[in-house]
Amino acid sequence: MGANPNPARAWAITIALAVAVILAGCTPAAPSPSASPTAAPRPFTLLVTGTIGTLDPAFAVSRTDSILVTTVFQRLMQVLPNGNLKPDAAQDCVFTSRMVYECTLPAALKFTNGEPVTSADVKFSLQRALRLRVPGTSVHLLDSVSRIETPNLQTVRFVLSREDNQFGYALSSQAASIVNQHTFDPDAQLPLGTLPVGSGPLQLTTLTEHSADLTRYEDYTGPTRALLPAVRVSVAADSVAAEAAINAGEVDAAWACLDASAQARVDNEISAHGGTTEKGFTRIGLQGVKVTRLYWNPKSTFRSHKDVRAAVAKALQADRSLDSVVPIGVPDRVSAFPVGGRPKLPALKGARRNLSLGYDPADPTSADVARLLRDRLEDLDGVSVRLTTDPSADLLLTTAPGWINNALGWLQLYLGSPLGSSKVKLAELEAHARMTTGTARGADLSELQLQAATDLTVLPVSQGPEFLLVGPGYQMANGNFGSGEQLGLWGFTRG
Repeated sequence: MGANPNPARAWAITIALAVAVILAGCTPAAPSPSASPTAAPRPFTLLVTGTIGTLDPAFAVSRTDSILVTTVFQRLMQVLPNGNLKPDAAQDCVFTSRMVYECTLPAALKFTNGEPVTSADVKFSLQRALRLRVPGTSVHLLDSVSRIETPNLQTVRFVLSREDNQFGYALSSQAASIVNQHTFDPDAQLPLGTLPVGSGPLQLTTLTEHSADLTRYEDYTGPTRALLPAVRVSVAADSVAAEAAINAGEVDAAWACLDASAQARVDNEISAHGGTTEKGFTRIGLQGVKVTRLYWNPKSTFRSHKDVRAAVAKALQADRSLDSVVPIGVPDRVSAFPVGGRPKLPALKGARRNLSLGYDPADPTSADVARLLRDRLEDLDGVSVRLTTDPSADLLLTTAPGWINNALGWLQLYLGSPLGSSKVKLAELEAHARMTTGTARGADLSELQLQAATDLTVLPVSQGPEFLLVGPGYQMANGNFGSGEQLGLWGFTRG
């Protein structure tokens, strides 16, 4: 090799290479790739349909809202699945006279913000519900209240305007939920973005229109302590999305969120795999829980036409499987509506009736039922029926349960909007039913159901099972429902 023609440059390169080697030896080695941080396991997740609209118990009417309100808040009393009335937030409630009902609160009862639950909070909550009087809620069950007294922090005294042996049941209804007087506006709805302060078995930690995360309230005082430390309620857009989430194992339970075809596919899968789906879901039979009824919107101009009401009722007779506005299994129910057969449809005279029939899109089976009912109604001469999800429709299809699971609770949809011709009679029968017991009360309830079959403003359609899937590793405990058969989140547990 020849001599370098530029010895100074060669020397500089040699020094630079030496420095580079030294620096390379001093530079720490690049860290080896490591696994990403382990994601926190998701909490027990219940899948439903129907977006979250409000967590204010004075306003909540939808199925999803009712599930959350039932869990986040307490009421003084509760109705057990067997129909028995028992204390919830109250330590005890008794009639001290024919017109006075008195409840005692436990001294340990606290809201999730640490404030004590006092008689003043109970008074505030019920007076607020009565003041706001939101249509479609259970507030009318509290109409017997004349005034509320609070002689001390733990005692709340209800002075009634009439004898009402059903008042304890009214205190178990959703509108009677106890809210914190310092965090709720007495005259306005709680904004959806504000986490509510309650005293129920679970408390909300995050809330959106499509999901709610709850954690067990460790200082809860009552009979329905949550069995899981955390619960998530996830809202599916529709039955297709719900079925996909179930098949992917993304949820741990699914409640009333599959249409008839999806239900059949799940049943077939369970049959083929010896009792569970491929993902290990078990179907829990809840017989008679889903009650479908059709009722006239009180604001419909057609509701006052007796011939139209009678024609609609007759057109649905062949497909009707429930014969009373009170479902099978509820004490004091009687058969009142004709079912089946080939009824002769009446001929309606005059101009064509263009009716609208509304259904709840959150219920995945209601669209199919609404289409069937439309076909039957359009068998009537001169009747056209437009399907809609608008709650202002002439006829409204509902699968909502009674606010209280007893005969009077189920009758409220009918009694809450009486015809002018029946208003006095219905008020007298209901008042007498609230004063009496035994055979006399049964006779009043029977007559109310028979009158419902005369007025035809609320029409029974069907009663059947509701669809609940529970995934592997979990199960549902007994008593997992609220006073109005709202699914309670407290009763799910590990299997």
